[in-house]
Amino acid sequence: MNFKWHLGGPPPPIEDHSKAKLTVLRSYLRAYFDKLGTNWSREEFKLDLVDGFAGGGTFSDGEGIISGSPLIMLEETEGAQDRLNRNRAKPLHFDCKFYFVDVDAAHTSHLQKTLDERGYTVDDERIVIRNHPFESVVTDIIAQIRGRQPKAGRSLFLLDQCGYSKVELNLVAKILQELPAAEVILTFATDALVNRLADDPAVVQAVTPLDLTAQDVRDLIELNNGDGGKALVQRALRQQIRSVTGATFDTPFFLRPAQSRRTLWFLHLSRHPVARDVMIECHWNNSAQFEHYGSGDFEMLGWDGLKSGTLPLFHFEELDAKTMRKQLLATMPEKLYSLAVEEPVAVETMRHMFANDTAARFSDFNSVLLKLFQEKEFDILNADGKIRSRRLKTLNASDRIATPRMLLLPGISRRRNGPTENVRNVSQKSSKPRPFGLAKGTFSVPPSFFEPLPDEKIAAFEGESK
Repeated sequence: MNFKWHLGGPPPPIEDHSKAKLTVLRSYLRAYFDKLGTNWSREEFKLDLVDGFAGGGTFSDGEGIISGSPLIMLEETEGAQDRLNRNRAKPLHFDCKFYFVDVDAAHTSHLQKTLDERGYTVDDERIVIRNHPFESVVTDIIAQIRGRQPKAGRSLFLLDQCGYSKVELNLVAKILQELPAAEVILTFATDALVNRLADDPAVVQAVTPLDLTAQDVRDLIELNNGDGGKALVQRALRQQIRSVTGATFDTPFFLRPAQSRRTLWFLHLSRHPVARDVMIECHWNNSAQFEHYGSGDFEMLGWDGLKSGTLPLFHFEELDAKTMRKQLLATMPEKLYSLAVEEPVAVETMRHMFANDTAARFSDFNSVLLKLFQEKEFDILNADGKIRSRRLKTLNASDRIATPRMLLLPGISRRRNGPTENVRNVSQKSSKPRPFGLAKGTFSVPPSFFEPLPDEKIAAFEGESK
């Protein structure tokens, strides 16, 4: 919905979707600051926060006024500065800069007045307001961030667009490419796009910001009309967004509060697995706001469920977590074996490799891996290469996962394949040469072995089979 603010007038009433977005934004900012504040040796904290569709700063909610995204960014920064400095001997200095952008002059005027009334100074040093389209100022904003933070460019861009085509995906790619530590939160009305799909020049023009061609649109229409339907189109769109933006990690889940019938992607795009883990934790902590059609394990975006027509509804609740961990116990052994078959692989590497394929948190991966370790499906090695205690409760990121020294046949898992009493363990490495004649006396060669082969078999060996 397009909200309208007017200078001197009351703020617009908030809708359920926008209220849910603000709840998750506040939750993520709080978790973001807390995660970065765990480094006790840090003396300064630099961050640039950008709101590309800032609006007027407040909403009405019943009889009260609530903070919009610009105020939430300011409030959570102040709250983190107070919270993270409570038990520090040396204060952590916060150096944050805010950029609030909106194309509507009435919106920026209302925002300016709101900030003035709450004691914030708009001076271009700490708080910047720009009355322009986001695409016309993003290059300058990136340059300012790089000037403040030449190496990392630690920043968070909130791009809460109306619809699906107000943000050019190539601009998101520019942000992630030029600012290595940047994160982008992008709202995306997938259902609105799917419902509009048609082999029509107007539709092709509308999706140009997504880097989709006329042929891409026809392909999406074909997917939509096939067995997978809307769900398969959504998966194709997710891949398009990742491909164009260059985002290594994303959260392709729907923001859908119980009071609303509309579905909206709340996409978190980044190149850092830890950032993705913090966001996925926020999904679990705000389960009432999110849902996903599919399972939570490695089949999260699989085709099998689509073909069978039995896509489960995933709600990020405790029952979903239990089901997901049970599924991971069955599917992780094969994937871990592929990673660790040549040499041990670090726990951190495993998390990074698997993070984007499930709804699991790092803590879920740890829980499942510890269970597999206790069941001797895999070994966990410390820095010295020694197997850790099977009573291990906590994993270190530097711990290494190894296939057991006595393992089942490759691809055979005790958990996935059931009882294995008749499958003999085989040693990965032998300490001495294998002796000749181990099968002596166990069988005899019959006389027929030395008889000539039939003509048809000889012809087959020579490639002359009829």
